[in-house]
Amino acid sequence: MGLDLSVFKSVFYPYESTHENKEAQDLQLRRAIRFRLDAQSLFRKYPIVIFDFETTGLDANRDQIIEIGAIKYVNFESVGEFSTLITTSIPLPDVVQRLTGISPDMLVGKPTLQEVLPRFLNFIEGSLLVAHNASFDMGFLRAECLRQGIDIEWPVFCTLKMAREFLVQLERKSLDSLAQHYGLQFEARHRSIGDVKVTSCVLKELLHNEGHHLQTWADLSPFQIG
Repeated sequence: MGLDLSVFKSVFYPYESTHENKEAQDLQLRRAIRFRLDAQSLFRKYPIVIFDFETTGLDANRDQIIEIGAIKYVNFESVGEFSTLITTSIPLPDVVQRLTGISPDMLVGKPTLQEVLPRFLNFIEGSLLVAHNASFDMGFLRAECLRQGIDIEWPVFCTLKMAREFLVQLERKSLDSLAQHYGLQFEARHRSIGDVKVTSCVLKELLHNEGHHLQTWADLSPFQIG
């Protein structure tokens, strides 16, 4: 079933034709995407989409997403992958190019975020979202959804928050530090799919070891992103 039939719900905002305010016109029609879990839902029974964005900078209201990577897992077995570079109207800063290895010419001819976003929302349908430092990625996702007239409410939790709770002895909680702690080795760091693969293995270790007692969505409340 397509997303627009199963998850999107149209929400009509009041608007009088006498209003000249453009912002009011833009709010005539909004779509709402909502996926909620009951507090006692057993979260391990749901598919999990681990995702990561590369962006032109840190400001979700001014910068843009240039890469989306996501892998859908059921019982930590991969059942689907979403990966794409995205063209941008913002010049790509040198620091981003050095960190990610993404150059401006790599983005030429790639789809726009307006084209990519509906496909990504279809991909996550019915799944929990997970990211490392999820507030950053969700900030960009929500900002872009709002720009496209969509209000999104989705269950998401954060491996960085989990690491801060369970691995207090570690001085740093970056993906590199966590991978070293668990004896994991990876390539293609600082590209979206590469970071997703690291995050998935870190999450698996956290849930198998320090967080083995976590069962319900309520149990994950300290690690959720509002």
